[in-house]
Amino acid sequence: MTVRQRAKYCDVCVTFKEWLAKNGHRFNRKCKIRHYNKGTSIRIYFEDVAPELHCYIYEGNVGTSVHLKGRCWDLLEDFDYVMRRGRDRKYYCDLCRKPKYYDTPQELLIEHSFENFLEWVNENFTPFHALELTQCQGMTSARIIDTREPDVKHEAEREEFKDFLSGLKKISPGNPPVFENFDNMKIVFMPVIKEKDGCHGKL
Repeated sequence: MTVRQRAKYCDVCVTFKEWLAKNGHRFNRKCKIRHYNKGTSIRIYFEDVAPELHCYIYEGNVGTSVHLKGRCWDLLEDFDYVMRRGRDRKYYCDLCRKPKYYDTPQELLIEHSFENFLEWVNENFTPFHALELTQCQGMTSARIIDTREPDVKHEAEREEFKDFLSGLKKISPGNPPVFENFDNMKIVFMPVIKEKDGCHGKL
């Protein structure tokens, strides 16, 4: 079987550092970066942001996940890409249903991923936002909520998550009923911007 490998048109880490040097001031919070995996990936650390939030960049991936208790709790947001080059020699993302074409691979990375990442960070890494961590036996999930919004909205979204777990039982009826008792569901809130008190609850 022939495996189709991704063509690497440019180095995403190098491109991000060049973009950050010119645009770092546009983030609402100061940030610094560190290289990992022999320079093939970057972690982005934002000032006063909860350390459980991991912002990362590596080939094909630009996003944010939540890590807690030594494991990945959930993926919050991603601006991933699969870069291709069309017959007209222009670059596009193969993940997009209606792809936009760019003259250079750097332009694709910047507009498709970096700029959207910047906008998402500025919208969600604020004192008004909290990290909601949910655990139901072996299943974990995370999301960022705006504490200024009415709680009734968040309650409706929590019920949707329960419906999702219930749906898993219908898909695989032969499996043990892992999510039969939602009384065991635990929800903890953590401020996105670090406070001295830390978590409001315990998982």
